[in-house]
Amino acid sequence: MTTMKHLPLIIVAVLLAGCGNIQGQLDREKISSLHYDTVECPALIAQKNAAMSQISQLTNGAGYREPSVITGFGPILPDYRTANQKKAGALQGQVDSMTRSIARRKCTG
Repeated sequence: MTTMKHLPLIIVAVLLAGCGNIQGQLDREKISSLHYDTVECPALIAQKNAAMSQISQLTNGAGYREPSVITGFGPILPDYRTANQKKAGALQGQVDSMTRSIARRKCTG
């Protein structure tokens, strides 16, 4: 009997989990900086600056801020960000990776 009482909640949780959860999307935005180690320093710095400019345009100058997700709910919450926030998040992941590659290789601009 208690299983039947909780059935609607179980169904909603399963449906939400199948919609592309926000935690999975945020995790995919974090990429390895090793990918950028083969790019010449001046070109990489230019790519990073271009991506930062795009982020600024997408966020109306506010910059990208990762959404606050209540611990434990990331795997079941759908990705509720706007299209621009999603694009800015992906670009921010690239910028972070480029920054690590630039710092590791001690590139100067």
